[in-house]
Amino acid sequence: MQTHGKRITVQSIDFANPPFRKLGELKIQFAERLTLIAGHNGIGKSTILGLVANTFGNTAPNGPKSYFGDPFYANIERIVYLALDEATKAKEHPAAAPIVVAKVGEREVRKRCAMTRRTAWRRARVVPRTVEKADDDPIGQDAKIPLPTIYLGIKRLASVGEADEKEVFSEKLTMDEEDRDLMVQFVGAIIIASQATTDVTHQSIRGSKKKTAQTGYTDHDAFAVSMGQDSLASIATALASFNRLKRVMGDEYPGGLLIVDELDVGFHPHAIERLVKALKQHAKQLDLQIIATTHSPKLIEAVHPQGSGNTRAPDTAVYLIDTKCPRLAENQSLAAVLADMALSDDEEPPSPPIKPTLCVYFEDPEGAQFCDALIPSAKRRALGTKAGVRIKSISLSIGGPNLVKLPQMDALFKNRVLVVDADTSVPKKAATHNNIVKLPCVKGASGTDRSPENTVKNFLRAVAEATNGNHKALLKFNTTNPSSDKICKTFFLDGDGDSSQRESSKAWWAKHAQKLKRWKVIEVWATCYPIEVSAFEAEFQMAVSHTAKRLLKLGLAKR
Repeated sequence: MQTHGKRITVQSIDFANPPFRKLGELKIQFAERLTLIAGHNGIGKSTILGLVANTFGNTAPNGPKSYFGDPFYANIERIVYLALDEATKAKEHPAAAPIVVAKVGEREVRKRCAMTRRTAWRRARVVPRTVEKADDDPIGQDAKIPLPTIYLGIKRLASVGEADEKEVFSEKLTMDEEDRDLMVQFVGAIIIASQATTDVTHQSIRGSKKKTAQTGYTDHDAFAVSMGQDSLASIATALASFNRLKRVMGDEYPGGLLIVDELDVGFHPHAIERLVKALKQHAKQLDLQIIATTHSPKLIEAVHPQGSGNTRAPDTAVYLIDTKCPRLAENQSLAAVLADMALSDDEEPPSPPIKPTLCVYFEDPEGAQFCDALIPSAKRRALGTKAGVRIKSISLSIGGPNLVKLPQMDALFKNRVLVVDADTSVPKKAATHNNIVKLPCVKGASGTDRSPENTVKNFLRAVAEATNGNHKALLKFNTTNPSSDKICKTFFLDGDGDSSQRESSKAWWAKHAQKLKRWKVIEVWATCYPIEVSAFEAEFQMAVSHTAKRLLKLGLAKR
């Protein structure tokens, strides 16, 4: 079946009544990049993964194979045990079977998970049957949706050390150099000082059905890996497989689906944070959706927007409660999830981790107000969430030349963002810390006209004096019936603001600060100078990113 290069994504799975096993009246929506499904043992997480995995895959004859040596699809009967009597019961209410929803390009495809008996097996199977089949359906009534899929179950953790020596096999794996490098980089990104090499081997254990590719290691044999390294190698093998598939398929590549049961098994809490970051990066590069289950609070914190996650990121953590009658937790906050994981009293839920505070220092209140208008609180929160910190603005009432000297006088200020006026010179030595940002000003301005106070004053005068073009800016001011007369009356009455001297301009600003804010003067100025504002935002974001990394590293060193 050809999708003609259309992206395929998993949207949701819906359970109706009567329940499928005990999963009923439940809908789980999947994120575009990473979805974690959490809940107590026996709540149905593996069943959900099995149903989703069973719905997708490239089943074309002689189709591509992964570096595991398997096709890019999985069948549920190899994932969870489905008894034959379950199929008999399910056939009594066929319309109640779970429905998996996907997008194939712009088309929505709904597949019903119909359970059937297999006389040659002692297990039932599930057939993904199209709901409301269209005449031009390109997929097929009983066919999997052709999204290349890899399922990683717990069998990936079968220990070579515990296996009989005669059942263990290893051979050098023929692998493209790009894919070898990806595996080594991925392993190194998770396990610090891993010393992995591109000497990749294919390992398997007869009877366990375990297959994986292992990077080499400079200080020990590839057979002597820990459980965490073993699990990591399976994930790396899957990523390398999708990397090759995307390269080979080119424009016909529809994306991929990686499903991992118990993603956290074998990983240290610190490695989990790094694992999430690396998975997000590779999912973006390879157009992957990753769906995984977990029992790890640390993994949930790393994805949840109230932990280290990002509210705007295409990721989600889904928490199920009540093993007898599973349902989505009404309160999906991080505190509520962690409390239920411990089955603790709701009155004393665990406190979410407190992010370190990144202070942003300004010369004066004028600079802080100017910056706050250009990068409002919502945007600063999102930026802080992405960097793993809370951003706090502080006015120091200190001259720009003295502000930029602070990091040389006290190392503490290397871990602070310093925002100075555009007329402040930044020595080359001070700029090396990547934590100093200049406020924007009009291109070509010089002297004191580059200060925030005079930038705003000159803008208001220009709008008031304009006879044509700048009237577009005039109409954007947040005041009733804006006019040039009103600007003059409000901000420049009786010579107020005529002087461009620093102290006089500061006094003018202090007098009119509230009206500048209420009129949204700085925001309107920003719409007239988008290039300057965009450059400032980029520099501010870069400074926050660099400084936050140092701040977080310092916090880890103190633990």
